[in-house]
Amino acid sequence: MALGSIAPWNLLRFSRRAKVACSVAFVFLATTLLGSGAHSARTGERAPGAEQSAQRSAGIAGNHSGENLRFYRCSLADPGYKRASDDRKCIPNELGKIMIVMYHDIQSEEKEWARSRENFRKDLERFYRQGFVLIKLSSYLRGEISVPAGKTPLVLTFDDATPGQFRFVEKDGKLVPDPDCAVGILLDFYRKHPDFGCAATFFIDFPAPFGVPSQVEPKLRFLLENGMEIGNHTYNHRNLRNSTAEEIAEEIGKLAAAVKNICGYEVCSLALPFGAYPQHKEALASGVWEGVEYQNLGVLLVGAEPAPSPFSRHFRPLAIPRIRGSEEELSKWLGYFQRNPRARFVSDGNPDTITIIQGDEGNVERDRTSGKRIVVYRRNTGDSKAASPCTSPLSGSPGH
Repeated sequence: MALGSIAPWNLLRFSRRAKVACSVAFVFLATTLLGSGAHSARTGERAPGAEQSAQRSAGIAGNHSGENLRFYRCSLADPGYKRASDDRKCIPNELGKIMIVMYHDIQSEEKEWARSRENFRKDLERFYRQGFVLIKLSSYLRGEISVPAGKTPLVLTFDDATPGQFRFVEKDGKLVPDPDCAVGILLDFYRKHPDFGCAATFFIDFPAPFGVPSQVEPKLRFLLENGMEIGNHTYNHRNLRNSTAEEIAEEIGKLAAAVKNICGYEVCSLALPFGAYPQHKEALASGVWEGVEYQNLGVLLVGAEPAPSPFSRHFRPLAIPRIRGSEEELSKWLGYFQRNPRARFVSDGNPDTITIIQGDEGNVERDRTSGKRIVVYRRNTGDSKAASPCTSPLSGSPGH
C-alpha cells in the first residue's frame, strides 16, 4: 500500500521536472540555431555544412562554387524576395512549370479551334487574378525571365495568322487594331492592367498573314513596335512529318527570309503545323535556304501540358509543349496550379538569380544557368509533392 501510494507521486514529480528541463533545453537550442540562421541571412553568410552538401548533390564544384549557392531558412524572410518565405503560395520556385498557351482563331463564338472574344477576355482576367505576368517567348527560350517577385511568367502564342487574331479598322483616318480581334483585346487589357504586360508571339505563314496582303508589312511592324513577336509557322503551313531535310529547310528558311525582308526581324522560334514532328529534326533548329541562314531557339508542339522551366534539365528546346487555349484545358491546369502552388514557376524578382527548393539541385541544367547565382530554399517538412493531371496526345490539329 505504501509503495503503491508513493511511487505515482514520485513519478509525477519527476515528470514535471523533466518537462521543465526539456523546455529550457529546447528554448536554448532554438535560440542558438535560429539566431545563427537569422544572422546568416542578414549578413549573407552561408549555412555551415549545408552548402557543401547541396553542392555535392547538384554537382557544383570548383573555386567559385561558394558564389553560386546560398541557403535561406523557410522560417525567415529573404530581403531580396520581400515576402515571408513560409507563405506556401509565394515561395519562389524557378524550376517550376510555365504555361505556354496556344490559341488559334478568335471569333464571336466558341468552336473547337477558336476561342470566343468574350472567353478570351475572361482568360486574361483569370490569368491576371491568379498572379501571371506575360513574357516574350524569346525571353523564356533564352532564360531571361524578369517578372516581379511572387509572380509567374506566362507565354501567349497564336498559330495560323488568322484575321480574328489581327484586324485593322479605320479610326480618325488611321488604321488601328479592331477592338474585337486578339491584338485589340490584349492591348485594351494592357491599358487597364499595365503590370500584366502585352507580350505575345504570332506564328505566321504566307502568302497573306492575317488575311489582307496589302497590310502584311504594317501589321508585322505594329506587332514588333508594341512588344509582341513574330514566330515561324512555315511558309506554306506544310505538314513536315514526311518531309526531307531540304524541304524542311525551304519551308522554314523561306518564311524567315520573307519576314526579314519585310521588316528586318529575325524569327527565332517555330511552331510545327498540325503538330507534326519530322524525322529530320536537325533541320528544325537551324539551316540554310538559298544562302539565307535561320536559327530557332525553340520548337513548339501542339500540346498538351505546361512547359519545363528553361533552367530545368527537363527542358527540351526542340520539343516544347503547350496548353490549348480551350475552357477544358485552361481550367484543368489553372486549377492544378491553384491546388499545387509549388508546381508552378514563381519568380524571386531577381533575373540574376535562380531560386529553387531544396532537393531540386539535381534538376538544374547547369549549361543554361551561366552567369546566374543559384539560391536554394529549405522546404518545410510538411510539404508534399502532388502528381500532375493526366494528359493525352491531341487527336488532331487545325489547318488554315
